Formats: sequence, structure tokens, C-alpha cells
Amino acid sequence: MDALARLAPVARPLLHDVDNALATLGAPAEHRVWGLLRRVGTTPADAVTFFVNLDPDRLRAARDALRDWARAYGRATVPTNVPWEGSTAQLYAASATALSRHLHGDPDESMASRLGANASYVDSVAEWVQRSRDQVARTLAQVLTSSQAVTVRSAPTLGGGFVDVMGNDGLGGGIAQAVVAAADIGAAVLGVAEDAMVAGRDLSPTAAPALAELSYRPPAQLDPVHHEATIRLQH
Repeated sequence: MDALARLAPVARPLLHDVDNALATLGAPAEHRVWGLLRRVGTTPADAVTFFVNLDPDRLRAARDALRDWARAYGRATVPTNVPWEGSTAQLYAASATALSRHLHGDPDESMASRLGANASYVDSVAEWVQRSRDQVARTLAQVLTSSQAVTVRSAPTLGGGFVDVMGNDGLGGGIAQAVVAAADIGAAVLGVAEDAMVAGRDLSPTAAPALAELSYRPPAQLDPVHHEATIRLQH
């Protein structure tokens, strides 16, 4: 259990109040939270939930499985020298050579190398997930101990939204300060979420060539095998 898994349940009531305040009471027009809400496309609480649900250990397990398959393809042997002669032997030898090249013969364009590249990509995604979780956890730790958190949680009607605020406090008292405090917390959480999203998007373009499907390249066209051809076995 990492820091995010421990902090997220503690932060959930505060984030719930922040979401309610943003949805029903808004924020100052010039506040940076508005731009973050548009770009990230979700609320602070839902952004944290997204990262809570990401599991780097599952990705690491997939990485290890891919590396095992890459080693298996690298060790695979395809006999290319056969104890017979004739057009059938030539066709087999050409096909076996092409298959061997497809499995592990080309350092860049083989199943072994492509699986290794996929494993490296999955590993980088797992590292991104863990790094993002750690960054979100640090932000939550700062938010939970901030003066803004005290202000939001000290206004119990804030979590109920507009109806409770109007029914119990009007728009006076500390509600205006609590609304700003909620916007500040939302901006802090969405800011780290946006940074993580940008970092995640940057992973794919550089890895795309190595993740493309690898097509099998058959051997060059040989003379067709004739049923009357003679096969000479070697003892």
C-alpha cells in the first residue's frame, strides 16, 4: 500500500465538499481552477479516484510476462539444414530461414525484439503510474494540512451545495472565503493531474514505432514444388 492508497480515503470527504462547492457555488471568475476543469475534464475528486484505480503492479506483471515471451522467442530454434535434397528441401530451407528471422534473427524487426520493446513500454507506463500516484499523494498531503482545508471543513453547509448555503448562511459569513478555498484546493489537485496526463501522453509517440504490428516476411518466390520431383535423403 503506497502513500496514495493511504491518503485517498482520508481526503475523500474534503474532496467531496470541494466538488460540491465547485458544482453549485462556482469560483471567482478569474480563478485558475476554471481552465484546469476544462483541460482535465473532470472534478478533483474524480481525478484522484482515477489515479487511485491505476495499479502499477499489474503493469509490472505484464512487463515480466512479455519479457519471458521475448526470451522464449529469442531461444526458439528452427532447423534450416535438412537431410534431403530437391525443390522441397529448398522451399523448406527458405521458409525456415524466414521464420527464424521473424522470430529472432533481426535485432530490430523480430518477434523477440518487438516483445522486448513492448515490455520496455509497459515498464515505462508502470513507472509513470507510480510517479503520478506519488505526485498526487504529495499534493493531497499538502492539501489536507492547508489552511484552505480548515476553511472548507469549517463551513459544514458548503458540502451540501447551494441549497444548504442559502438556507443556513445566505452568502455572508465565511462562505465566500470557503468557496475560494475550495477552488484553491481544486486547482492544486487538478494541476498535478494535468501534469501527469501530459507526461502520460508523451510516452506513446516515442514508443509508437516499436509497438506497431510486425508482419511476417515470407521468403522470396521459389520455383513451385512438382509432385514428380525426386527427393534424395541423406543417411
